[in-house]
Amino acid sequence: MGLVLNPRGAGGAGKTELVRRIMVSYRDAEAVHRPGRSRPILYRLAHPAGGRKLVVLGHYERRSGGCDTVTLRDGGMAEVFRLAAQSAARGHDVLLEGLRLSEDHAFSAALAARHDLHVLRLTTPPETCARNLLARRRAGAAARPAYADAASLQHRRIAEACARLEGRARVEHLGFDAALRRARALLALPFSEG
Repeated sequence: MGLVLNPRGAGGAGKTELVRRIMVSYRDAEAVHRPGRSRPILYRLAHPAGGRKLVVLGHYERRSGGCDTVTLRDGGMAEVFRLAAQSAARGHDVLLEGLRLSEDHAFSAALAARHDLHVLRLTTPPETCARNLLARRRAGAAARPAYADAASLQHRRIAEACARLEGRARVEHLGFDAALRRARALLALPFSEG
């Protein structure tokens, strides 16, 4: 059985960046496509030290990515969690993240009942999340209050969802650098400064 790793956080917290930094540690990435979908639905990657393969759900060909790229047409969240459970049952480690997924409780609890689910909640402050999104989207200062309000709301909802998962999944509340180190340790990746 593989483990399932789920970084969570508000928009701009660093979820996608964390996944990208993990992916570069792996090798021989295989993009898996589906008919009617132009971008990959998942990637399979070989562990650099011969450990378990990693399945990363969603695609990362744009600035934001992950499970939010799996639309209702592709099966939505139900398909994301089906693929995660299937991959973990086959002995692969699984990495899944996305803003919609960060606020989920029900699908995650069901997955945790059958698999080793580790939730890494990024504790990036809402103000920093809003600033990161403003910069990424090149939004003007006038948009700052709306972004700050949205980040605060997401931050609260994600904290609530993670609290509901306590006792069902392993939930850790970490800053970005600590979350990256923890993810690397859980995936048995060699130590890296970057």
